[in-house]
Amino acid sequence: MKNKPSQIGQELLCINAEKVYDWVILQGNVNTTVQAADLGGLTIDPCGAAVSNLTTECFLTDVAGNRLTPNDIIDITETRDRDDRPFIIDGAEVMLQNVSFQKTLYVVVEFSGLNGTTPFIEQSPPIPVTIPESLFMCAPDGTDLVVRITDVDCSVRLNCTGTTLTSVDISLNVCQSVQSVTNVTVELVTDFCEPRDILTEQCPSPMIPPQCPVLFPG
Repeated sequence: MKNKPSQIGQELLCINAEKVYDWVILQGNVNTTVQAADLGGLTIDPCGAAVSNLTTECFLTDVAGNRLTPNDIIDITETRDRDDRPFIIDGAEVMLQNVSFQKTLYVVVEFSGLNGTTPFIEQSPPIPVTIPESLFMCAPDGTDLVVRITDVDCSVRLNCTGTTLTSVDISLNVCQSVQSVTNVTVELVTDFCEPRDILTEQCPSPMIPPQCPVLFPG
């Protein structure tokens, strides 16, 4: 495959882009207890005497119950105005902002196993978990906060009274990317990109079987 030289050449361009003013990674731990009544009226009680091979799992979703994927943006609400605070960093004074916000994550608990000899899977509705955050970062007026979930570790423990589920303990460890950003227009000189050649299968040349020259015709 051969790349053809660009026929357009370089040009001075103005491009809309998102400028990152600051970027930090936060780790948050949440432990909460959810009553059985808030799990949506499970058809099969996971603590029931007929239940075996029980497996529990929890994961993050949006409010509609759609499972979140890595780097999904999480809606947040800033809970107070950003206060300027001076810091001395590497001998220079830097003005940072005290940023406070809260986010609501939704956790779904899934139970699976055997009810007698019948396999079953059942899920709770999305359970809201609100997490407050506060940190210092470069986030002057005019910037927006963008929060993405980068990693999640969720575990569940069942609390049973006899053969009846009373509650579940959820332990949530969340890693999150927090950026302060704003839209800017930048000017740069660059080459234009062009499509690459399409990859196609090519038929090989016919192969001639090797002969035995020592035996014939020698």
